[in-house]
Amino acid sequence: MRIQETSGHLTVQAIAGTYVVLLGWSLPEAECGGLAGFAIHRTDHEEDDAIWLRGMKTFEATDPGVPWGSLHSSRRHPFQTFMWSDYSAKPGRSYTFRVAALKGSSRRSRDRRRDGGDRHH
Repeated sequence: MRIQETSGHLTVQAIAGTYVVLLGWSLPEAECGGLAGFAIHRTDHEEDDAIWLRGMKTFEATDPGVPWGSLHSSRRHPFQTFMWSDYSAKPGRSYTFRVAALKGSSRRSRDRRRDGGDRHH
């Protein structure tokens, strides 16, 4: 399944397979001033569960000091990329993804742009 949505200046495209959902997004360069990165929120409608997707990279200023390889919320340590894959998707599930562009310093990033979300089966 493929879907694309735009909210404000942020455009997100999702491609869902059986076990993986690939998300790619774009934000005009003029809107990237002060951009810390992107946070991704996922809602699993089958389990009524909602989480911020996690990654291994952290900002030095907010590094919690845990061992390398530990997972950290993208809400606190935003992804500094324009694509992300969710490898924890389960077959036959319906998900909503929301990508948020976070602006500000790594210590005080704020949600400035949001995508309304994409549903996948």
